Amino acid sequence: MKAERRSDVVVVGGGPSGLRTAARLAAGGLDVRLFERKAAVGRNVVCTGIVGRDVFARFGLGTESVLNEIGEARLVSPFGTVVAYGHPRPFACVVDRERFDAGLAAAAAAEGAAIELGTRVESVSVEPGRVRVTVRRAGSGPVHHAAAVAVIATGVDGALQKQAGLGHPPDFLGGAQVELPSGPGGTTSIFFGRGVAPGAFAWSVPAGSRMRVGLLTRGEPRALLRRFLEARGGERGPAVGDIPVAARPVAQGLVDRTTADRVLSVGEAAGQIKTTTGGGISYGLLCADLAAETILACFRRSSFGAADLAGYERRWRQAVEKEIRVGHYARRMCSRLSDGRIEDLFRLARTDGILPIIRETADFDRHSGLILALLERLSFMRYFRTVKDGLGRMGLS
Repeated sequence: MKAERRSDVVVVGGGPSGLRTAARLAAGGLDVRLFERKAAVGRNVVCTGIVGRDVFARFGLGTESVLNEIGEARLVSPFGTVVAYGHPRPFACVVDRERFDAGLAAAAAAEGAAIELGTRVESVSVEPGRVRVTVRRAGSGPVHHAAAVAVIATGVDGALQKQAGLGHPPDFLGGAQVELPSGPGGTTSIFFGRGVAPGAFAWSVPAGSRMRVGLLTRGEPRALLRRFLEARGGERGPAVGDIPVAARPVAQGLVDRTTADRVLSVGEAAGQIKTTTGGGISYGLLCADLAAETILACFRRSSFGAADLAGYERRWRQAVEKEIRVGHYARRMCSRLSDGRIEDLFRLARTDGILPIIRETADFDRHSGLILALLERLSFMRYFRTVKDGLGRMGLS
């Protein structure tokens, strides 16, 4: 057994939220060590890579990872009806996730954070005066690290949250995606219907010279995605059966506890996900900054208890809780719609002024305003009036 190593803060997980937290803490003068189980950050992720255009300026990020911008989209009904939406200006970017995450890692390293790749954290335990993590590299024995605080940024893998006394996302969808050869151009398309992606939707998103095709669903994502591709002739390229399909759970809903003595969670591990789309980059970066600010304040006081870290939970809930709750409730209620009712909505959208509401109220990262505006417009239909009233009873209207 090697001698115990010490740092001020240990960060577990090298996704965007973990890397951002490490960078901000190291910039504040702390000794920070981040462990990531993969051999490279951002590799083999199930993610469309769509982020709002303002994310780069808001968080001071470079744009080298941007593959293309999105300013229009096609919405496709279960019966093939298309509603085309064009925004006055591009509203989002598609990024190369490996390059995007590598940029965050480079920023963290430049601030002095130590990043250990290919290293799995096996356990987290809070002990008097410290938090202790045990890590292991392939082919090596366990190594213990001690720190004043640990940050859990492990996505949907909830084992460490449970060990540390933290909550876990209450709900999940299944996500699956493939990348196919495409060529430049193309329009982002979103597909709806119980026969496509029960409980959510499917997509095809141009990403440079490739096309990312995937779905979120309550069903079995790999099988549904293969069926979706087969129905569209394989979307060009190799036979559907030969295409490797990546899949993973996607967190949904509020986590009941994201802080404890000397430990907090951030990003998808804390349920900080857009529950309408399953995207988590922007919320993860925002909440990483809040986590880092709280931890730096704890070091100034030399106090790291649950009460000291609780300010982080209050701040992130104030920032995004309404978005998470409104999106989760509305998506679950709308997942009950029959294909026929979805088709009715598409016909209404083509004739009844719904697209102007989207143009006026849409915010790429904050969907509650748009959801509430659409529910108000559709409240003449009993089902949507019920959804709207349900949000009112939850104090979210």
